Parts: sequence; C-alpha cells; structure tokens
Amino acid sequence: MNNHRILSTGSVLPVAADILGRFGRIEIARKTDEDSLVELMKGTIALLVRGVTPIPARVIEAGAELRVIGRTGAGYDNIDIAAATEHGIPVVFTPGAGAKAVAEGTLAMILALVKRLPELDHKTRIGEWQARDNTVIGDLQGSIVGIIGLGRIGREVSHLTRAFDARVISYDPAVSKEVAAAAGTELVDLDVLLSQSDIITLHAPLSGQTRGMINRRCLSLVKKGAILVNAARGGLMESLDVVYEALESGRLSAVGLDVFPVEPPDLAHPIFRHPRALFTPHAIGLSVKGAQAIFVMASKGIADVLEGRIPQNVVNPEVFRKSLKGSVT
Repeated sequence: MNNHRILSTGSVLPVAADILGRFGRIEIARKTDEDSLVELMKGTIALLVRGVTPIPARVIEAGAELRVIGRTGAGYDNIDIAAATEHGIPVVFTPGAGAKAVAEGTLAMILALVKRLPELDHKTRIGEWQARDNTVIGDLQGSIVGIIGLGRIGREVSHLTRAFDARVISYDPAVSKEVAAAAGTELVDLDVLLSQSDIITLHAPLSGQTRGMINRRCLSLVKKGAILVNAARGGLMESLDVVYEALESGRLSAVGLDVFPVEPPDLAHPIFRHPRALFTPHAIGLSVKGAQAIFVMASKGIADVLEGRIPQNVVNPEVFRKSLKGSVT
C-alpha cells in the first residue's frame, strides 16, 4: 500500500475500496468544515464528496497532489467547479446512477401523503380508530402530477406515475416536446403546471436559474390543496418559511421533503411540527441498489483519472485539453 490518501467527506460502501484501494487508503473525514478539509488535503490524491459538503476554492487549492474530485450524486453545485478547472482537476459525478431509486422514493413519498399514511399511523397508535371515517384519503388515480425538471429522474417518475392512471404534465425549458412525449408527459409553462397540478414534484438541478424558484409568488399560484414533494435540491425552495406558510394557509395540503435549503436543517423550525409534513434525511436515493450504483460509478470515474484515462461522466471536460497529471499506480 502506498502513502496516498483518498479522502471522503462521508462514509463509503466497500465497493469503493475494492475499486480504489490500489491507489491508496480511503480515509473518512471526521470533520468537514473548510479548515478541517484544508488540513486533510496534504497527501490527498482524490477527494470523494458525499452530499452537499461545500468544497470551495480554498480546499481545492490546498490539494497540491489532488488529481480528481468525485461527487456521489448528480448535483455538483457545492463544488467550486471554476477553481477545479483552473487547477486542472476533473470533477466526476454520477448522473442517472440513482435515478430509479430516487424515482421510487419520490413515488413512495407521494403515495404516503396522498393516502395520509403518517397521520393514520399515528392515530391508530393512539387509539383513534374513528380516523378511518373522518380522514379524507386521496387517490393518485385521476390526479394531475406536475414534474418540474424532466431529466433522468423526472422521466422515471413520469413512467411510474402513469401506471396509476394519473395525468402527467411537466416543466423543463431544456427538454423538447419529443423527449417529454416519450416519457409520457406534456410540457407546459411553469405557471400552468402550478395552477393545475394536484401533486407537484421537483427534480430540477440547482443552478442560478432554478435557485429559489419555489417562492411565495409560485406558491400563490398553486392549486389549493396541492401536495409538494422535493427530492431534488433544497435550494430550489426559497426557504422553509414560504413552504410552511403555504401549508398553514391550506394552499398546500401536504409537503414531503428529502432535501432542505440547509442540511442538516434547523429542527426548531415550525414546519417540523406540522402534521401534514413528511421528512427524510436526504436519503431517498440511498437504496441498496441505488447506493451501490452510485459508488461504483463515482469510484470508476476516479480510477479512470488516476490511471490517465478520460472518465465517462465529467463536469469540466475542458481540463483534458491540457495533459493529465501522471497516473497513480
């Protein structure tokens, strides 16, 4: 074993060591604040970024031996891509690896809210059997599901949802009508989607154009009693405040969140005490098969770079116009 370090900002599956162990030891960062990561960059040849841990320019610049950054997910807005590119560091990511897992998790959350399972579970446990007669339970069949963001996950959600005889509409300015039609959905303007959908599910990437797109104005247009689900990026919501206000007013009848504007979120926020809100800790995509696929894709991408090959999924391919740093074997 050589003295090189592969640093991860969170736990990894054994398959990561199987693929990357020949390049160096995998070390899990005990602390992931900027100062701690800067200290850990000495001797680090590869950085594996879990979740939304910020990787600013200062961390990247501290990696004199850094060859590659890997992100276990489709989003990479938490990484300073410009700084990585400036220093010739490829950033590999895992688009589509967990698409089916996220889509299944999204559908599970939608069904739980439509069928009011968390509330009914609680009432059953405390002996309120009469809840079966005084709780309005919804149907996915015949409802209108609005998908914001029609990438791999959004398209998979469309396919799954249509099996319940729901109508699917979608908003994604980067997608053609032909692609949408193949996914079984109709493209509409955002305001139309908000005003017509019984269920709104977010699957857009986080960018300058999409950050905070679910704001007070948008929520004021939502069909009264709609359900909002976000298993994409917390930053798509302006804040938890505006979502909570929509819940309290009845504009939204229920909310399901797997992601939050700040992670982990501040549990003192009143939304966490609302009976019609359902939460998971950014874990929807971490099923057994989903997590395995993500770690395999990320690890293989890192291995490609360390062996001097161009990886399949790279955010900043322009770095390969310059010669790669020497392989690590």
